[in-house]
Amino acid sequence: MNRFAELLDRLVLTPSRNGKLKLITDYFRAVEDPDRGLALAALTGELDIASVKPAMLRQLVSERMDPVLFGYSYDYVGDLAETVSLVWPETGRNASPVTPPPLTPRLLYPSPTPPDTSGTRMPSSA
Repeated sequence: MNRFAELLDRLVLTPSRNGKLKLITDYFRAVEDPDRGLALAALTGELDIASVKPAMLRQLVSERMDPVLFGYSYDYVGDLAETVSLVWPETGRNASPVTPPPLTPRLLYPSPTPPDTSGTRMPSSA
């Protein structure tokens, strides 16, 4: 599907008709079935995904993550498709594991030295 997304990007940015036809021809030569058929259906407007409804998407996501967390995410993002794309785990060859950086004093306190937490008060300058 990344190839198809790249094709769409290039089609949008290509002004000439012959250039667009060459892009489409090259794509269909390089891609195997069934992706070729799905791309043709999408380009001609014949792709019908009637069985994918918002309720089904909510159910699928709720099975994979906490429904309350999904509800908060959906409220924050405001769009169901965008929320699902952000919370859906990547799989396959393009998956990149996301590891959060360790919490270090440098991340918590951007100043060169962390604040004094020894319980002593700083002298007031009054």
